[in-house]
Amino acid sequence: MRALLVVNPHTGGGRGPTFLDQIRQRLSATGLDAQPVEAAGPKEVALALGDALRHESPEEVRVIVAGGDGTINAALPALIGTSFPMAILPVGSVNVLAREMGIPLAIEEAIGVAAGGRLRRVDLGVADGRPFALMAGLGFDAAVVHSVAPQVKNLVGSFAYVARGLSLLARHRRSRFRISTDQGGFEADAWLAVVANASRYTYRWRLAPEARIDDGCLDLCLFQSQSAAETTGQVIAALIGRHRNHPGVRHVRARELRFECDPPVCLQVDGEAAGESPTDVHVVPEGLTVVTPGKGRGA
Repeated sequence: MRALLVVNPHTGGGRGPTFLDQIRQRLSATGLDAQPVEAAGPKEVALALGDALRHESPEEVRVIVAGGDGTINAALPALIGTSFPMAILPVGSVNVLAREMGIPLAIEEAIGVAAGGRLRRVDLGVADGRPFALMAGLGFDAAVVHSVAPQVKNLVGSFAYVARGLSLLARHRRSRFRISTDQGGFEADAWLAVVANASRYTYRWRLAPEARIDDGCLDLCLFQSQSAAETTGQVIAALIGRHRNHPGVRHVRARELRFECDPPVCLQVDGEAAGESPTDVHVVPEGLTVVTPGKGRGA
């Protein structure tokens, strides 16, 4: 079988072409003839991949993404709504989607899954036209993402977000969220809203533990707060997994949501900066095919 290989240029410790050749050789040993998708950067990945897939058949080629959640997100616009299978080689800094899908973090095992795994249809979310596999965040987490320079992230990885988040938390301002959904609408003063398509938020931390990536719905977790002390309490509760019943933390399941915020807040999708509110979000049921451990086509 043939494959199109999307690689984060910063993956492999900066070894560039050498790392790419190593991945291709390992894939070739499993019977996958992988051709690289040439793209100058993340913003060009979707266009280059879309062009490469234009005359291909989903039965004859699969897309292999070697990188983290940001690289996967960059490929989604070319894959959403198609039947082209996407396999993941989790060589990023966090690899949340791989963890969610049960894909091995060991590269040799992940290559085995990419070559002979089970095809599974999963949902995607879309925020202001940007597809996401994991989550869309508005408010605090998006402000952190927007404030971390790409070169800093490439240098120190996920620690850049932790350090920046700690410095911003005490002075982050709340906004008035006006939220409309297909289930109704409401208003609240909040500092963070996360629309989850999957249960994991980062590493093994499950911000929306009841969210399922194939249930046709999105799960909103809204952190409402009137004071810095209340915000701090919610952060601590979330870190230890006890935020579900914490005062001020609201949960809503919906297929469509609209956010209007005063003042406007930043937006991130899958950890990538994506503008600011107002924001429209909706789910695309079975919008993506992922290669996962096991045999057969799956659900």
